Amino acid sequence: MRRSPTTTLLITAACLVMSTGCQRAASAAREETDLIPIQVRTPAVVERQDSITATGSVEGSETTDVAFQVPGKVARVFVEEGQHVNRGQLLAELEPTDYRNALDAANAQRQVAEALAQKADVGPRKQEVEEARIDLNRSEDEYKRMRFLVERKSLPSNDFQKIEAAYNTARERYQMAVEGTRLEDRHAAMAQALAAKAQASEESKRLSDTRLLAPITGNVSMRRIDPGQTIAAGAPVLSIVNLNPVKVRVGVPEAEIGKVKRGAKADISLPSLEGRSFEGQVEIIGVSAEAASRTYVVKIVVPNPGPVLLAGMVAEARIFGLAKAQVLTIPGEAIVRDPQGAPNVYVYHPDRNRVYARRIEVGLPIGGEVQIRSGLNGDEKVVVAGQQKLREGTLVQIVGGVR
Repeated sequence: MRRSPTTTLLITAACLVMSTGCQRAASAAREETDLIPIQVRTPAVVERQDSITATGSVEGSETTDVAFQVPGKVARVFVEEGQHVNRGQLLAELEPTDYRNALDAANAQRQVAEALAQKADVGPRKQEVEEARIDLNRSEDEYKRMRFLVERKSLPSNDFQKIEAAYNTARERYQMAVEGTRLEDRHAAMAQALAAKAQASEESKRLSDTRLLAPITGNVSMRRIDPGQTIAAGAPVLSIVNLNPVKVRVGVPEAEIGKVKRGAKADISLPSLEGRSFEGQVEIIGVSAEAASRTYVVKIVVPNPGPVLLAGMVAEARIFGLAKAQVLTIPGEAIVRDPQGAPNVYVYHPDRNRVYARRIEVGLPIGGEVQIRSGLNGDEKVVVAGQQKLREGTLVQIVGGVR
C-alpha cells in the first residue's frame, strides 16, 4: 500500500519527537544519579574577647654579666654553659695567695695601731708616774748640789748646763705622766687605728673578691674563662640569664596600642615548639614608639619551669583586650585550598542546586572551629561535609547538616 508524502512526513516527525523525549528522560536520570551528597550549615556566631596579635622574641627576665672585681690568675671554674646556678653559688676562683698575704700584713698593722690608740687613751700607768717622780727627785737633788758648786765657782758652767737640762727634762716628763696623754695625741692615735682597720677591711674584701659568686638564679648563657688565664678586673667572664619567668618582647602597632592594658592576659605560641601555647600577662607597655617601625614595645611575663622557653626564640602573642566582639566560625575541615594555597569554602546556592567556591580570610582557632575574618556574611550555607569531591558549579544534593 502506497503512503502519501504527507503521511510519511507525519510519521517521521512523530518518531523524532519520541526520540528527543527519550533522550531528555535519560539525561535527567543521569543527572539525578550524578548529584554529589553534601552537608551544609551556616557560620556560627560566637562572642569572644577582643584581641590583637604581635610577633616578637623570648628574653630572660634578668640578664647579668659577671666579672671579677680584682685581677689575677684563674685557679678554678666550676660551671659550664647552660648549667643552672643559684644565687650565691660559687662560679670560679682566682689564685688567692697574694691577696691573703696582703690581708695578713694589714691585720698586723691594724693590731699595732689599735694597741697604740688604747695606750694613748688609757695614759701612763701608776708605775710609770712613780718612776718619773723618782727620776725627777734624783735630778732635782743633783741640780741643787751642782748649782751650789757653780755659785762658789767650784764647777764649770758647761758641766752645770748638762745637769740643768737633764733636770728640766725629768720635770717635763713627770708633768706629762701626771697629766696623761694630750687630747690631740689621743685623736691622732685613734685616727691611725681607724685607718689601719679600714685598710685591713679593704684587703679582706679583695681576698673575698677572688671568689666569683652568682648574683642571680638562672642559667649560664656565656663562659669566657678557663683555668690558667690572667683576668683583668671588671672584664665580663660569665653571663647568667634568668629564664623563669621569661619575658616575651613584642612590637604593637600604633593603631592598636590603645587596646593593650597592663595586667592583660596573653597567649604565647612558639613555632619552634610546634605551636605549643603558654599563658602570660602584660607587664610593661612602652611609652615611646620606635622611629622606624612605629611600634611600641610590650613585654609579657610568662612562667617557664624547666625551662622550656629559651632566650631568642621567635614567639607569636595574642593579647586580650577588655572589649568583646561577635565573630563567625566554621569547622576547620570545611576549608579547602585552591591551587595557589589560598583558603576557600564551598557555598551552596539553592536556586541553582549548585556550589561555588568563595575565598575567605582565616583567623584564630576558637574552641573546635576557626574564626572567619572576611569572605562570609553569616547567612550563607557552607559545605561542611563532602567538599573533597566538589568542583566549581558542581550539582549537589543536601543530605543533612542544614541549620
